[in-house]
Amino acid sequence: MATNDYESLTSVDKAARIFKQLCREPHEYKITELASMTGINRTTLHRILKKMEEYNLVIKTERNKTYKLGPMAYEMGSFYLHSFKFGDNIFPILDKISHESQESVGIAVREGEQVISLYEIEVDQPLKMNYRAGLVYPMNRGCYGKCLMAYYDRERVSELLDQVRFEKVCLNTLTEKAEILNEYDKIKKQGYVVSDEETFRYAVGVGIPIPSPDGSVRSCVAISFLKNENYEEKVEEFKEMLFKYKDKIARFMI
Repeated sequence: MATNDYESLTSVDKAARIFKQLCREPHEYKITELASMTGINRTTLHRILKKMEEYNLVIKTERNKTYKLGPMAYEMGSFYLHSFKFGDNIFPILDKISHESQESVGIAVREGEQVISLYEIEVDQPLKMNYRAGLVYPMNRGCYGKCLMAYYDRERVSELLDQVRFEKVCLNTLTEKAEILNEYDKIKKQGYVVSDEETFRYAVGVGIPIPSPDGSVRSCVAISFLKNENYEEKVEEFKEMLFKYKDKIARFMI
């Protein structure tokens, strides 16, 4: 980071930058690591982290002398999830889909320009994909990110794609702007989304957009499973299953 860019950051900017870094794996960092990754000098980091400790936003571990998110961060996240009043109605439907498919099921929403997982039901599998509530998903891979950004403002999406360099984290990860936009067009045309080894090896997902009462799309429900020799048949089966429950879920969306 250039010196003038750093100097333009307010204390809130710096605290938010620290907070965002602690949300990323491995979720625990030494002060030197945080300084390197946030661009904030150690003296300022110590001061901000000390204040965040006072409010239980972060915790300093005694054993490793690392910093991680504290209980207040969890409480804040819980309040955020609780703000979506439809949880008591949506979760039983997701649970029913999970039992019927015998696979993991979840729902995500687009909040502004971020795609956030709200509810996840993960079944026991040999390979854990660790989809969990509260995760923010990228716009170039996975059912949630691709589906919800496909239905977002096209001009703004194009601007966002110009601002990010995507890493090819798996065999079929989309990294180029043109191919991502083409994928968005495909999703809107066919009315559903498929993710095939874009995020994790052997991970496949199929999802559908859920319309809000005003006709906009800010939610996506998806089933994820491990790839096998007949995975294409499972994609078709689960796609139809999701469409069967689409209206029931849409009834509770805001």
